[in-house]
Amino acid sequence: MIKNALEGYFKKLNVFFENEFGSLPTVSYTDRLNKKLVVSEPDEDYEVEWQPKEQAEIISWNDVEEKIGVTLCEELKNYYSAYSFLMMAGEYKNAYLDFTPIDATESVVKTIEKAHRDGNFYFPNKQVLLIGGAEIGNNDDYFIFYDNETGKVFCLDDDTKKEVSLADSLEMVIAEMEAGI
Repeated sequence: MIKNALEGYFKKLNVFFENEFGSLPTVSYTDRLNKKLVVSEPDEDYEVEWQPKEQAEIISWNDVEEKIGVTLCEELKNYYSAYSFLMMAGEYKNAYLDFTPIDATESVVKTIEKAHRDGNFYFPNKQVLLIGGAEIGNNDDYFIFYDNETGKVFCLDDDTKKEVSLADSLEMVIAEMEAGI
């Protein structure tokens, strides 16, 4: 289940930050951050510690699907409704992945709508959502996409049109990704 994969990843992220920085995970502070996730005051570099929380927003999937014109698969629904988080990044296979935060500065529904709209920009008339950015082979021009019809996760460099397949499910990527920054 994707919720278990997220829990496992967040444990790895906490260990990574504790080992590297002696703290919980940190992000740059802005007034727009979801304060429910922030667990410290800004430090001298204006960084704050944070922790993920189980998703509190009740999502009306019928309303979301009606608005975007797509029936979302269960994996995506579970992904967007499991946790609120400010950062999810790290190494997976030969790629550095940086996922779009959920419920960090805007509602979950807005995040989903933006992911669908941005995915549609790159893949018109397909059920593809843009869910993050990536660096592959020292090229940080890649975006992470999720194909709602197949469940496949892949990256695309729009300039070169090079696609890199990551996995057959988002759960697999999150479960196997090593935490990092």
